[in-house]
Amino acid sequence: MSNTKHYTGIRHTLLAVAASLALALTACGGGSAPEPTKAPPAAPAAEPTKVPAEIVEKGKTAFNQYGCQACHAIQGFANGAVGPALDNLYANAQKTIASAEYKSSEGKATTVEEYIRESILNPNAFVVAQCPTGPCPKGVMIQNFKDQISDAELEALIGYLMTLGR
Repeated sequence: MSNTKHYTGIRHTLLAVAASLALALTACGGGSAPEPTKAPPAAPAAEPTKVPAEIVEKGKTAFNQYGCQACHAIQGFANGAVGPALDNLYANAQKTIASAEYKSSEGKATTVEEYIRESILNPNAFVVAQCPTGPCPKGVMIQNFKDQISDAELEALIGYLMTLGR
Protein backbone atom coordinates (compact mmCIF):
# COMPACT_ATOMS: atom_id res chain seq x y z
CA MET A 1 0.00 0.00 0.00
CA SER A 2 2.89 2.31 0.56
CA ASN A 3 3.76 1.96 -3.13
CA THR A 4 0.26 3.08 -4.07
CA LYS A 5 0.53 6.10 -1.78
CA HIS A 6 3.92 6.88 -3.30
CA TYR A 7 2.53 6.76 -6.85
CA THR A 8 -0.53 8.76 -5.85
CA GLY A 9 1.71 11.44 -4.36
CA ILE A 10 3.84 11.57 -7.50
CA ARG A 11 0.71 11.72 -9.63
CA HIS A 12 -0.69 14.63 -7.59
CA THR A 13 2.64 16.41 -7.76
CA LEU A 14 2.83 15.95 -11.55
CA LEU A 15 -0.75 17.19 -11.95
CA ALA A 16 0.03 20.23 -9.83
CA VAL A 17 3.17 20.97 -11.86
CA ALA A 18 1.28 20.52 -15.15
CA ALA A 19 -1.53 22.80 -13.99
CA SER A 20 0.98 25.42 -12.82
CA LEU A 21 2.85 25.19 -16.11
CA ALA A 22 -0.39 25.57 -18.11
CA LEU A 23 -1.37 28.57 -16.00
CA ALA A 24 2.07 30.16 -16.45
CA LEU A 25 2.05 29.60 -20.21
CA THR A 26 -1.40 31.11 -20.54
CA ALA A 27 -0.39 34.14 -18.49
CA CYS A 28 2.71 34.65 -20.65
CA GLY A 29 0.83 34.42 -23.90
CA GLY A 30 1.92 30.88 -24.62
CA GLY A 31 -1.60 29.75 -25.36
CA SER A 32 -2.65 28.73 -28.81
CA ALA A 33 -1.52 31.01 -31.61
CA PRO A 34 -4.13 33.53 -32.74
CA GLU A 35 -5.74 32.83 -36.06
CA PRO A 36 -4.07 34.76 -38.87
CA THR A 37 -5.96 37.88 -39.74
CA LYS A 38 -7.44 38.08 -43.17
CA ALA A 39 -6.44 40.95 -45.42
CA PRO A 40 -9.16 43.58 -45.59
CA PRO A 41 -11.20 43.40 -48.76
CA ALA A 42 -9.91 45.59 -51.56
CA ALA A 43 -11.63 48.94 -51.77
CA PRO A 44 -13.85 49.26 -54.81
CA ALA A 45 -12.47 51.42 -57.58
CA ALA A 46 -13.43 54.99 -56.95
CA GLU A 47 -16.12 56.27 -59.21
CA PRO A 48 -15.13 59.50 -60.90
CA THR A 49 -16.88 62.46 -59.42
CA LYS A 50 -19.27 64.30 -61.68
CA VAL A 51 -17.80 67.55 -62.91
CA PRO A 52 -20.27 70.45 -62.59
CA ALA A 53 -21.59 71.74 -65.94
CA GLU A 54 -20.26 75.24 -65.18
CA ILE A 55 -16.71 73.87 -64.83
CA VAL A 56 -17.08 71.81 -68.02
CA GLU A 57 -18.10 74.94 -69.95
CA LYS A 58 -15.20 76.96 -68.53
CA GLY A 59 -12.88 74.08 -69.41
CA LYS A 60 -14.13 73.99 -73.01
CA THR A 61 -13.55 77.74 -73.21
CA ALA A 62 -9.99 77.31 -71.92
CA PHE A 63 -9.44 74.44 -74.39
CA ASN A 64 -10.27 76.79 -77.26
CA GLN A 65 -8.69 79.92 -75.78
CA TYR A 66 -5.31 78.23 -75.38
CA GLY A 67 -5.39 76.61 -78.81
CA CYS A 68 -5.60 73.00 -77.64
CA GLN A 69 -7.96 72.20 -80.53
CA ALA A 70 -5.17 73.04 -82.99
CA CYS A 71 -3.35 69.85 -82.00
CA HIS A 72 -5.93 67.60 -80.30
CA ALA A 73 -9.06 66.08 -81.80
CA ILE A 74 -12.32 65.64 -79.92
CA GLN A 75 -15.11 64.26 -82.08
CA GLY A 76 -17.64 66.97 -82.89
CA PHE A 77 -15.60 69.68 -81.17
CA ALA A 78 -11.95 69.83 -82.27
CA ASN A 79 -10.11 68.54 -85.32
CA GLY A 80 -6.42 68.79 -84.42
CA ALA A 81 -4.13 66.19 -85.93
CA VAL A 82 -0.78 66.74 -84.21
CA GLY A 83 -1.29 65.44 -80.66
CA PRO A 84 -3.28 62.43 -79.52
CA ALA A 85 -7.06 62.46 -79.88
CA LEU A 86 -8.81 63.07 -76.57
CA ASP A 87 -12.20 61.41 -77.18
CA ASN A 88 -11.46 58.55 -74.79
CA LEU A 89 -9.06 60.41 -72.53
CA TYR A 90 -10.44 59.17 -69.19
CA ALA A 91 -10.42 55.48 -70.15
CA ASN A 92 -7.08 55.77 -71.94
CA ALA A 93 -5.53 57.55 -68.95
CA GLN A 94 -6.62 54.74 -66.63
CA LYS A 95 -4.95 52.18 -68.91
CA THR A 96 -1.83 54.30 -69.27
CA ILE A 97 -1.37 54.80 -65.52
CA ALA A 98 -1.59 51.02 -65.01
CA SER A 99 0.88 50.22 -67.80
CA ALA A 100 4.46 49.09 -67.25
CA GLU A 101 5.56 51.66 -69.83
CA TYR A 102 4.12 54.51 -67.75
CA LYS A 103 5.43 53.11 -64.47
CA SER A 104 8.96 53.02 -65.91
CA SER A 105 8.68 56.62 -67.17
CA GLU A 106 9.06 59.90 -65.32
CA GLY A 107 5.29 59.95 -64.81
CA LYS A 108 4.15 59.96 -61.20
CA ALA A 109 0.34 60.13 -61.49
CA THR A 110 -1.84 57.57 -59.75
CA THR A 111 -5.23 59.02 -60.73
CA VAL A 112 -6.70 60.26 -63.98
CA GLU A 113 -6.86 63.80 -62.62
CA GLU A 114 -3.16 63.69 -61.68
CA TYR A 115 -2.31 62.23 -65.09
CA ILE A 116 -4.13 65.01 -66.96
CA ARG A 117 -2.52 67.67 -64.76
CA GLU A 118 0.91 66.11 -65.30
CA SER A 119 0.35 65.91 -69.06
CA ILE A 120 -0.40 69.63 -69.16
CA LEU A 121 2.20 70.94 -66.71
CA ASN A 122 5.01 68.43 -67.34
CA PRO A 123 4.22 67.04 -70.79
CA ASN A 124 7.50 65.18 -71.23
CA ALA A 125 7.01 63.09 -68.06
CA PHE A 126 5.25 60.58 -70.31
CA VAL A 127 4.61 60.93 -74.02
CA VAL A 128 2.08 58.56 -75.57
CA ALA A 129 3.51 56.33 -78.27
CA GLN A 130 1.30 57.34 -81.18
CA CYS A 131 0.00 60.64 -82.50
CA PRO A 132 -2.24 60.88 -85.59
CA THR A 133 0.73 61.36 -87.93
CA GLY A 134 3.01 58.73 -86.37
CA PRO A 135 5.12 58.38 -83.23
CA CYS A 136 4.70 61.25 -80.74
CA PRO A 137 8.06 62.92 -80.11
CA LYS A 138 9.03 64.44 -76.78
CA GLY A 139 8.37 68.14 -76.91
CA VAL A 140 5.30 67.82 -79.13
CA MET A 141 3.20 69.42 -76.37
CA ILE A 142 3.76 73.08 -75.50
CA GLN A 143 6.38 73.13 -72.75
CA ASN A 144 5.57 76.35 -70.89
CA PHE A 145 1.81 76.02 -70.66
CA LYS A 146 1.98 76.25 -66.86
CA ASP A 147 3.28 79.82 -67.24
CA GLN A 148 0.36 80.82 -69.47
CA ILE A 149 -2.73 79.45 -67.72
CA SER A 150 -4.25 80.60 -64.43
CA ASP A 151 -4.93 78.10 -61.65
CA ALA A 152 -8.71 78.51 -62.10
CA GLU A 153 -8.47 77.93 -65.86
CA LEU A 154 -6.23 74.92 -65.32
CA GLU A 155 -8.71 73.37 -62.88
CA ALA A 156 -11.58 74.00 -65.32
CA LEU A 157 -9.58 72.54 -68.22
CA ILE A 158 -8.73 69.43 -66.18
CA GLY A 159 -12.38 69.12 -65.13
CA TYR A 160 -13.52 69.29 -68.74
CA LEU A 161 -10.90 66.80 -69.95
CA MET A 162 -11.93 64.36 -67.20
CA THR A 163 -15.38 64.12 -68.79
CA LEU A 164 -13.96 62.76 -72.06
CA GLY A 165 -14.16 58.99 -72.39
CA ARG A 166 -16.04 58.10 -69.23
